[in-house]
Order: sequence, then C-alpha cells, then structure tokens
Amino acid sequence: MKHFKSPFIHALFASIFAVSVAIYAGAAPANLAPVPPTVDSITPTELRMHLEFLASDELGGRFTLAPNFGISARYLASQLKAYGYKGLGDHGDYLQHFDVISSKPDTVKTTLTITMGGQTATYNFGDFYPSTTSTDGEAQGQIVFVGRGISSPSQKHDDYAGLDVKNKIVLIVPGNAPGVDPSKLGDNETGQGAARAHGAVAIIQLPPKRFAAFMQSKEFKEHAGERESVKLAKDAEGKLPAITLSPETADKLFNSMGLNLKAIYEADKKPIDPKALDASAKLVVGLRQERVTTQNVVGFLEGTDPDLKKEYVTFSAHYDHLKTGPGGEIYHGADDDGSGTSAILAIAHAMSLQRPKRSVMIIFHAGEELGLLGSAYNADYAPALPLDRMVVDLNIDMIGRSKPPGDSDEADKHLTDAHTIYLVGADRISPELNKLSEQTNSDFQKLKLDYFYNDPNEPERIYFRSDHWNYAKHGIPIIFYFDGVHVDYHKPTDTVDKIDFTKMTAVTKLVFETGWRIANLDHRLKRSGGDYVFGDPDQRQMTICGNCFNQPCFSKFSKLIFRLGDTVAKRDKNVPGFEIGGTLFILNIVKKTYDHAAGVETTYRAVSTKNNRRKVARVGVGHAVVFAVIESQK
Repeated sequence: MKHFKSPFIHALFASIFAVSVAIYAGAAPANLAPVPPTVDSITPTELRMHLEFLASDELGGRFTLAPNFGISARYLASQLKAYGYKGLGDHGDYLQHFDVISSKPDTVKTTLTITMGGQTATYNFGDFYPSTTSTDGEAQGQIVFVGRGISSPSQKHDDYAGLDVKNKIVLIVPGNAPGVDPSKLGDNETGQGAARAHGAVAIIQLPPKRFAAFMQSKEFKEHAGERESVKLAKDAEGKLPAITLSPETADKLFNSMGLNLKAIYEADKKPIDPKALDASAKLVVGLRQERVTTQNVVGFLEGTDPDLKKEYVTFSAHYDHLKTGPGGEIYHGADDDGSGTSAILAIAHAMSLQRPKRSVMIIFHAGEELGLLGSAYNADYAPALPLDRMVVDLNIDMIGRSKPPGDSDEADKHLTDAHTIYLVGADRISPELNKLSEQTNSDFQKLKLDYFYNDPNEPERIYFRSDHWNYAKHGIPIIFYFDGVHVDYHKPTDTVDKIDFTKMTAVTKLVFETGWRIANLDHRLKRSGGDYVFGDPDQRQMTICGNCFNQPCFSKFSKLIFRLGDTVAKRDKNVPGFEIGGTLFILNIVKKTYDHAAGVETTYRAVSTKNNRRKVARVGVGHAVVFAVIESQK
C-alpha cells in the first residue's frame, strides 16, 4: 500500500478546496506541453506501408481464430521491438495469450418445451436459438417475466423487486430501461449477471427489436445452424443456459398474456409489470465447442519523469477482422481496423523518437469483432499493467475513409468527409479530457470533430461497440476515433485503394498530439465527480463487500469501483467523497435504511482513524457495518 503525504493538512483544507476541484475538473489545462517535431514522422507513406501488409490477401482477413492470425500479431510485435518497446505479454514477449471458446449449436440436442394452462408445446431449433452468452446444459422451472432484467440499486431500478426467481427461468426483454444509464451498469446488474445473482437457473430472451425482422428472413434461418459464437473462456465459467425466441414463438408465448411482441417492444411507453407467469419450461441447450488460444499484442515505453512514469497513457486498436467466406472471399478490413492498427504503429514509432514524461502502453486487441474479447481479457482478468495507473485510453477503430462529394448512397449516410472525424466518449468520464482534446485539435489539425455518436440516446450504441468500452467501464477516461459506417463496412470491398491517406494522417497526428499532451500533464485527468479509487498497487480495486459488509473487500476482478465525489452504491450502502492532492477523503455519509425488514433508518457519519498506511471510514452499526478503505494514489 502507498503512504499518505501530510494527511492532516489535506484534511484541514479539504472543504476549502472542494469547490475549486470541481470547477477545475471541467477546465482545459492552462499549460499544455508543446508537441515535438517527431509528430511529422507520421506520414501517408508509413501508414500505407503498414496497411498494405495488414490488408493483404495473404493474411486472409485477420480472423481471430484463423491459423495464420499469428502472422499479423508477430508483425506488430516486431515493429514494437524495433521501436524500443518492452514486451508486456507472456514471459516478456509482446504476445498476451488468452483462451476463447468457439461454439456452434447442436441443432438436434437443442430443445424447448413450454407448458401453459395444462397444455405442453414442444419447440425445436429454429423456433428458438441458443443465445451468444449461453452455456450448454439444461434447466426447467416456472417462467418469471422480469422486464429488461435490470437490477441496479445505484440507479434505483429493479425489475426483480418483489419477485422470487430462485430455481426458476427468467424471461427478459433485451434493451435498456427508461432512466437507466447502461454505461453505469455492473455485470451483476443486468443480463446473465443479474439472473445468476437472483438465483435463476436459465434465461429465455425475446428477440431484440432491431433484429426481429432479420430473424424471420430465409437467410437467417438457413445459416443459423452454422452460426459461430465466441466468448472468453473465463467468461464462460458459471454461465446459465440461455435461449432467444424467434419472433413467432415469442408471439405465441405472449398471446397467453393477452399481449404480442409489438406491445412488448412498446413497453417503454406503456409499461408491463414484471410478474410470475402461469407457465413453465424445460430447455436443453446443446453446443459443439472448441477451445482456442489467441493473443493481444502489448508493448511498453517507459516515460522520462521519475514519478510520472509510474502512470501510463494507452493507445489501442483492434487488429482482427473477419473470417474468409465459404467461397474464398477475403474480408480485407483495410478501414476496419487496419487503419487504426496502422495508425497506432505510427504513433508508437513517433513516441519512441522522443519519450514523454508518462509511460506509454500500446495494445493491439484481438477478438474485437467477436465481442470485444481481447480488451475484456486485458481489462477484466489479466491487465498487462495495473489499471489504476492507466490515465487514458485513446482508441482508434476506422479512420481511413472519407465520403466523396456528391455521394448519395444511403449506406454512406453517416460516413464523414475528408475533414471530419467522429469522437465518442471524450466527455463521458473526464470533461477535462474533452476540453484538452478540442484545444489540441484547434491548435494543430483543425478537423471538424463530430459528436453525433456520442449522444447517450444514439440507437447504434457506438460507445459500447469498440474496445475502449472495456476500459471506460472501469472509470478510465477514453476517446474513440471513428470515421463512420460506410458501404464497404464488413464486406470484401473494404480495401486499401479506398483509403484517404491524407485524412488518415491528420487523424493519426491528432491522436498523437492529444496523447502527448496528456502524457506530459503535471496532474492526472480530472474525472466528473472526482477520481476512482483502486485498493492497492496489485491491480485490485477497492470495493465495499456486498456479502459480509463488515470488512474491506479487495476483489481482484470486481466490477464495482468506488467513485469519489459521486455516490456509488453497493446495495443500499452509499459512501461519497473526493480526492485532493493525492489524498482521498470520505465525506457526507448519507442517511440510509440498512435493515428494511425491521424498518430501521439511521443517519450515519464517517469516523476516520489516523494511520500512516491508510484511512478507514467506518459507517453503520450492528450487523450492517460498512468499511471503506482509501489510500493515496501517489
């Protein structure tokens, strides 16, 4: 653990500086570091060199599970080694290996029976499909409709409230509930996690609204039996059997409730209360599974400042793309995400020519197209470097295409022009990052920064669809750079000849310039509501234990992160505070009811103990004592 520096003085002046800290968090830094001339090492020629290799026929589309995917990985690793980066992978190499499980449905073994009103109906594959999150296995029990399946005390929304789903099958409508911020939902507050936490044995999911029509198409039904889903091997542990009903089967089920699928989809306008149904089900999910090892590519460049080099700025892209088609069609992925991968290589090179004060981590993620797998592994299971030292993730996914003048193709509707790029997430966690980003663009590249996809209500949910999300959910500030979906997206025609290398160079330079300034700040980026707290230098995040409530809980892979200045709840336990000068403080413990059954409501206050290693705030009485352990980040 780290030591406090002058905790008494910090505590004395904490309230005086609280307002100034809040104001400062939204302002751009006054003194931004000058950008070195090494930025000009980023050229169209260098970018083209990398991209022509990565998007070549010989690499076959860079599919994560392809036998030759390792060639791409070794190319990236060799470049990082040549630039002077140290490997952060296995045994000092650059390759960070992890296992995934590839699954295809066993259409014969996969069955479903539903009993309603004494009548039993049997359904086969095609009437429903194994969900991508499912494990193989079987389950039976009463069906309980739980709406969106969200159980989030911190957002005061609980679809499971008043329902007993233990040893039962939950029926879930996919999507988000009104008033709930999906970016702040923990893994145990939605989907599989919430169902398991409440004791369910299986999940029946309705078809997502935007895919319902496609699921009724001949194309979908013909290929569903060979549809491959891939998940992290570690994510597969403890999963429930889960299926998605076809639109026709879903309508049959809800007809018994006097409803139809359309009414369910419109439940946001006219809510339908969760409830136990007069129905039961037995489902069997059969899967043909294969375990495969793949790899991220990770390198580290040490910073020049003795203290700041302990922190690091991350530049990321995914280097995987799509599987070669059955007819030998190669999905080259020049823009997606050969452009981002090439850009990150160029940035890595430029950073190595003149090192910043903070260290730099370069990571090329595998498995993004299969569900953000590589970034999930690095963020959730085995971080190459401790997450509490990551200052920012600047993630590039598609920056090489421009909409030609006069292009009226509907598929290019949201493709940016030669002078525009989408920025997503820059202000979600750190307003200061957003200001710094805009100031840097104004100082140098002068691109048009478009925030269309940054809207929390944007239906494509782009914020959640690239690797930055797996860092953002841990409270790490991010920016996602994106040129927009286009007519060649996920097609064999996404080729190098269509890349606008002038635009790609400008965006790459902007990412370098933004990262350089962050890497040379004299302070960490301020986050809205304060900083996140991590429990110790060994990658473990500080949590309030949701089981025992009477001790500090250091769960290495817990999703709950204590956010100072905000109020982050574990069940009904809220402890707010903020950070000043590297020392963290608990403030203003709120009134809470800890024992709902007894109707006891008590106002609690924080009592801090002086300790050279940590401060302990003890909140509550009796069986519901909560401890929050906090410590310096310096």
